Amino acid sequence: AKSGESGLGPLEEEAVVPEIKEDLNRDIWTEDNKLDPAIAKRLLRIANDFYEKLDLPAPILDITFTGSMANYNWTEKSDIDLHIVIDYNAVNEDKELVKSYLMEAKSNWNRNHEIMIKGHEVEIYVQDSNEPHHSTAVYSILRDKWEIIPERAEFEVSEDAVRQKSEAIKSMIEFIESLYGDQKYEEVYGDADRLRVKLRNYRQCGLEQGGEYSVENLVFKALRNEGELDKLSTLKKDAYDSMMSVKESKR
Repeated sequence: AKSGESGLGPLEEEAVVPEIKEDLNRDIWTEDNKLDPAIAKRLLRIANDFYEKLDLPAPILDITFTGSMANYNWTEKSDIDLHIVIDYNAVNEDKELVKSYLMEAKSNWNRNHEIMIKGHEVEIYVQDSNEPHHSTAVYSILRDKWEIIPERAEFEVSEDAVRQKSEAIKSMIEFIESLYGDQKYEEVYGDADRLRVKLRNYRQCGLEQGGEYSVENLVFKALRNEGELDKLSTLKKDAYDSMMSVKESKR
């Protein structure tokens, strides 16, 4: 990227090429590039168990494996992105309401479970069949075939842009943490909730405009890998608990 293109000012930005592996992760994928049958069976069970508890009227249209673990840019910290594909319209005509409900259900599930497969955490997402999906690799577990076949390719992004944006967001989280220390629980709860929504929209915008290797998506992944997103969720939860708690009276 050229200086200033990231919107961060006239900086001398150092370009970096994300590591592209020579091969897919063979702990997950067979030699003929199929999902390991035992792993496929386990992921189907996880997806169905999660969705069954939601008790929604919409049928499951597909269950897919996507993201970096389905591609050549996987790392030791990559999640297994398990997507349950449904038609949001079959749940309720208010798609934003459906999305909010499913995001909360996903957050609760991820908060209460830490399922690891071959050292990688399973991350569930309920995807609307009508929304565009920006991944460069999608494997249908239900159909046992690639919907989008991964290809090895070189990508270049601005390391400075990712670093500076990540640091700016971490500063926001630190400020919210300081508010919690000052027992300003209502402010913490509101600020943490707004920042979570902002980050979700920020990442979505990046995916729509630049795909998996957009600055926005790489910033989101960096924050997740460093535990900053978990910290933000914990601050929101703890602030709510503190707001709702009533201390015992002294005798």
